[in-house]
Amino acid sequence: MKKITLGPLKALGNLAIQRHILFVCALVGLVGLLAASDAFHARSQEIFAAVEAIISDYPRLGMIAFVLLASASAMLAFFSSAILVPVGIYTWGFGISLFLLWLGWFIGGVFAYFVGRYLGRVVVARIVGEERLESFELRVNRNTRFIHIVLFQTMLPSEIPGYVLGSIRYRFVPFAIALGIVELPFAVGTIYIGDSFLQQRGWLLVAVAAGGVLLVAVGCAIYRHRRTLARQLELS
Repeated sequence: MKKITLGPLKALGNLAIQRHILFVCALVGLVGLLAASDAFHARSQEIFAAVEAIISDYPRLGMIAFVLLASASAMLAFFSSAILVPVGIYTWGFGISLFLLWLGWFIGGVFAYFVGRYLGRVVVARIVGEERLESFELRVNRNTRFIHIVLFQTMLPSEIPGYVLGSIRYRFVPFAIALGIVELPFAVGTIYIGDSFLQQRGWLLVAVAAGGVLLVAVGCAIYRHRRTLARQLELS
């Protein structure tokens, strides 16, 4: 039997968190650079207006497509919903776009959970990676407390927790509640980023990026602190 060493597996989990933070910063930086370009901004407004005209002819289909694409972004690491958000805000406004984005992410997370639960660990290992999955399995199990599941989902990119928690058969109801809680502030931040792009407000982009990084960092710190206390209680 292959011996699992804890140090390298922890490093893999920490690497996923670091990549999550770097991705958020890089995405906001890119959006900020594009928003600062008057030519690009003017061209994007023309594109958004054209898309809005199409959606206005098929409003329900447009909303369904938006939700489905947002769901895909919650399941696939290579696909981001960032490009959808400005279109949604331009078409439906802040509130409706926020709800549709949150709903899409929630559906995507639930679908990822059922993929992990019913297709099993072998499939999840191919999606997430065997060593990374082993790392996450050291952090959570079927009996993990709800607050730890909330923090676990906060720390990681949205496409990972559903697969992992489904594969270990964590209870669906607390998973879904945690998913809904965690996705909401990220959805709000993403909508603010999209709105900042439309309004060319660079200062708000920086503020939202800082808030997102702070949220992940605080979640990591609390999670590690609680895990350390739990281990100390087990040893005492």
